[in-house]
Amino acid sequence: MSEKPKLCLITLGCKANQYDSSALLGYLKDNFILVSPGEELPADIYIINTCTVTHRADFDARQWINKAKRWNPNAQVVITGCLAEANPIALKGTNFDLIFKANEKDKLVKKLCGKEPDIPKDFFYHPQAGLQTRSRAFLKIQEGCNYRCSYCIVPYARGKSRSLPLESVFSQLTALSEQGFGEVVLCGINLGEWGKDIGSELAELLEKIEKAGFPGRIRLSSLEPMTISQRLIETIAGSKLICPHLHLPMQSLDNEILKRMKRPYSREQFLRLCQELFSKIPELCLGLDVLVGFPGENQLQFENTYRTIQELLFGYLHIFSFSPRPLTPAQKFKPKVPERIIKPRIIQLSELNQKRKRDFALSQLGKKMEIVIEDRDKEWGMGYSQNYLYLKAKTRAGIRKRVRVKLVKITEAELIGEEYNG
Repeated sequence: MSEKPKLCLITLGCKANQYDSSALLGYLKDNFILVSPGEELPADIYIINTCTVTHRADFDARQWINKAKRWNPNAQVVITGCLAEANPIALKGTNFDLIFKANEKDKLVKKLCGKEPDIPKDFFYHPQAGLQTRSRAFLKIQEGCNYRCSYCIVPYARGKSRSLPLESVFSQLTALSEQGFGEVVLCGINLGEWGKDIGSELAELLEKIEKAGFPGRIRLSSLEPMTISQRLIETIAGSKLICPHLHLPMQSLDNEILKRMKRPYSREQFLRLCQELFSKIPELCLGLDVLVGFPGENQLQFENTYRTIQELLFGYLHIFSFSPRPLTPAQKFKPKVPERIIKPRIIQLSELNQKRKRDFALSQLGKKMEIVIEDRDKEWGMGYSQNYLYLKAKTRAGIRKRVRVKLVKITEAELIGEEYNG
């Protein structure tokens, strides 16, 4: 009997992409020997699940194609994901063999296994949540986006917003619980839109998960500010399962830039939302995306954003420089902001970010929390708390297990907890 071919799946980009790769592996694992990237054990087939949110993501995809062919010149290289859907011309000159668009992953499964999965054509998922290889599970419950922010290529790659039905969400949650995951991260392209196309809403889903007695904890991935309802805030605030951690793609807090970005809120509306979140959700860790160097952003507009961010009690920032994307209106916007101006702005924000991350950690010193073990080093277990602090503590608990700890020490390099019972 001949040995199964070796397959390597390389994933670039967001949590939704990570889930899609887990779903792919769920369908493919019985037909292949799964291997990790590297030249030690070259694969016969490489699948590269791509991202195209920035030009750097396009570059990374091309680099992985080159690496795969270098590791095994005879390997079959298969491209899928957002780059394959929205910007395939960026792959010109690379040596790949097959390409499947972001919405053709079912066809990719059929090509490699001979049978298409029995799932709806417009939502790729695996009934048992696929083969999850991380310590915290990702579960994509929403796909696509109906907004058209002027800089964003993602709606062109992922299509219109659509929701995974309630019963499919619960079947996967059950499977993940049975696999011992202590935390499940609910994710989507525009997660807050879940349910609007099927007569429901995200708050209702979360309330039903809570009522069903899911044994793990639930974390929400990025939420667009305009999708956060009063009911959702109240649901998170009153929950024993949902982590007090929210990440908002704020982008800017200058009203003129927000208008040019086609973001459907103002600085004032965003600040009111943050005030409501902090007043209702105890111990909230709030993460923010900031987009620097959007075309036409002058120094005063940047300072409007920077000064306003300083007023917010955020826990951390994700900082990005503007990357012109094909198909988007902002690709043609002028004037462009030169790199020599963007770089010091990013440095300024990064310094603020480091200070605020430490300030948030100090505010939690001496408090009790719970971590899910993601890694181990001898007697130490490491993992994230409910409000997204990464701690280490001496514990015998294994990977994916939940451990109660008290934050007892903060150094320049790490946060140290002490396990406790009760």
